[in-house]
Amino acid sequence: MLALVIRTSTLPLARIALIGPAFLGLVVLAAGGIFSRRAYDLYRFVRLGQPVGRFDDLPKRVEQETTVVLGQRKLLQRFGPGIMHAFIFWGFLVLLTTIVEALAEVFQPTFAIPLFGRSAWLGFVQDLFSVLVIVGIAMALYFRKVQRPERFRGSHLEEADFILVMILGIMLTLLLLNAARIALGIAESPERWTPFSNAISPLFTHMGKGAQGFFERAFLWAHIVLVFGFLAFIPYSKHLHIFVSEINVFFANTKARGKLRPLHIDVEKLEDGQASLGAGTIQDLTWKQILDLYSCTECGRCQDVCPAWNTGKPLSPKLLVMNLRDHLFEKGPELLAAQKSKVEVEPVALNPNVIEDEVIWDCTTCGACVQECPVDIEHVDHIVDMRRNLVMGESRFPQEAGLLLRNLESSSNPWGQPQSDRAAWAKDLGVRILEDGGQAPEYLYWVGCAGSFDDRAKKITQAVARVLQKAAVPFAILGPQELCNGDPARRIGNEYLFQTLAEQNVQTLNGKGIRKVIVNCPHCFNTLKNEYPDYGGTYEVIHHTQLFARLIKEGRLRPTEEVDEVLTYHDPCYLGRHNGVYDEPREVLNAIPGLRSTEMPRHRERGFCCGAGGARMWMEERIGKRVNVERTEEAISTGADTMGVACPYCLIMLDDGAKAKGGSLKVLDVAQLVARATGAD
Repeated sequence: MLALVIRTSTLPLARIALIGPAFLGLVVLAAGGIFSRRAYDLYRFVRLGQPVGRFDDLPKRVEQETTVVLGQRKLLQRFGPGIMHAFIFWGFLVLLTTIVEALAEVFQPTFAIPLFGRSAWLGFVQDLFSVLVIVGIAMALYFRKVQRPERFRGSHLEEADFILVMILGIMLTLLLLNAARIALGIAESPERWTPFSNAISPLFTHMGKGAQGFFERAFLWAHIVLVFGFLAFIPYSKHLHIFVSEINVFFANTKARGKLRPLHIDVEKLEDGQASLGAGTIQDLTWKQILDLYSCTECGRCQDVCPAWNTGKPLSPKLLVMNLRDHLFEKGPELLAAQKSKVEVEPVALNPNVIEDEVIWDCTTCGACVQECPVDIEHVDHIVDMRRNLVMGESRFPQEAGLLLRNLESSSNPWGQPQSDRAAWAKDLGVRILEDGGQAPEYLYWVGCAGSFDDRAKKITQAVARVLQKAAVPFAILGPQELCNGDPARRIGNEYLFQTLAEQNVQTLNGKGIRKVIVNCPHCFNTLKNEYPDYGGTYEVIHHTQLFARLIKEGRLRPTEEVDEVLTYHDPCYLGRHNGVYDEPREVLNAIPGLRSTEMPRHRERGFCCGAGGARMWMEERIGKRVNVERTEEAISTGADTMGVACPYCLIMLDDGAKAKGGSLKVLDVAQLVARATGAD
């Protein structure tokens, strides 16, 4: 490279004019060819995946691209690392203009971009972001080499360091190129508007024109070679996200986070081997799930917030994605070759060959990983699809989960209790049971299995009913006609059983003309609101905390009795993170006289799971610390007397955690506190 520059300084101008463009052509062809070959292979790997519809909701997708990619919204959830990444990302967007200028300057040293080239503002922005990118690199090295957070464990840090060095080289050669051009008097923008380049231009001002010209060409070519080397290297590295994360964000889920993709079971195709039950091999993943694998930045944010990882279990959402990606890159070429030659390839089972079974069963489906991921990877979908294969395709699942599935099949509820006992909680409360042929009330109160059969959760159900009666809200229940909504079956992987329960419940609700549904369980809330429309059941579903907040605002519900407690509120995952309901429960609690609230360190979007979701409530925790104990300890650390919840699962799990700690912490649902404050109890 240096020899080329030295030779060109002594050659006639006509020959220089030919050598520069010719060499640039070689660089572009080489880098472009390497990049294109890999990009084509990656595209074909994606095509190996199963179809999934991600071309709807175009306005929402454009909004995601604007806020998540351009605005760096999810990265800026953590200010320090977010600013670091934003400096580098925004810097590269701005400095695309400098790449255009550098390429054109090979042909014409005094080139300026038409219309806005040579403008003062463009020079200032380019100069500023050149330095901000270097600041971002320094911050990244500090985070990685000095702080060394736990979330980076398992990431390819050496390769990340190499990429940072390449970016640093691109920025330094750009600044030095601009400084040399200032010394030569051919800078694109006024000197005072490029303060950083101008500050280092004295390195060249004392030189003769020949030397200045030599260094200007040397830094120009070094900059170009580094840029195209970067372009060629990235598709073969673990940092594919630099090019594909923007695509992944565009195709991210636009529906409620708690909504799972339906698995349409076609018996004939299954018998012919043309379909599968979930994800048994890499080809059973959807094309979006394969695109997820390319997009992982290895930042470890998902791992950092995962309740399983935080309590010493094998599941790391980051490592799960990385292992699937490594398997794809290992197996992909063989699959493509077999596809071309139309020969069979011995399939490799994802579980346990790529991902251990225990990793799949550790997940609570809380969605913290998806919430935190800066590039919208959908980890929960990967896990549930692998569970579907294990449960329906291989009948392989934790032993205690078998009891859950048998109870759902035989009794239509996880507790295995007789359906005739579903309304036993309402004895002497005067609650109407909606019989066949009866006129539907304004609201149906969907009680749920926990609220019907668990003694602690029944207190929530009774409190909700009393508060509704106090506010004169007309409602009825289904009693024995209400079946489990199917959430535990779906999250554990038995999609067929879920669909059976869902279709029966939709038939019952539609047959009775139900339009509005009140629920006290966030799992019921999520399923009825977001998943039942796929089976013909579209209703206005409202959580009891949302309804209470509305009734208080309207003056129909007046909390007047003082509740002298210090309370910390626990956000249920399926109410908060999966459905965005954070404010209403707090508004209700703030309306209770005498009640003083304090937040746990992990709350709202970053709330920590109770450990019950994903059917984990019916599975043992044999490894590490119990998730509910971890959350209970966090509540105790606030000094609160009471932990407030808005979910029967959370109440059961966290009450168990409080008893395990042996302290005085009480666990109460928002409904129980409202019933006390309004005199409804």
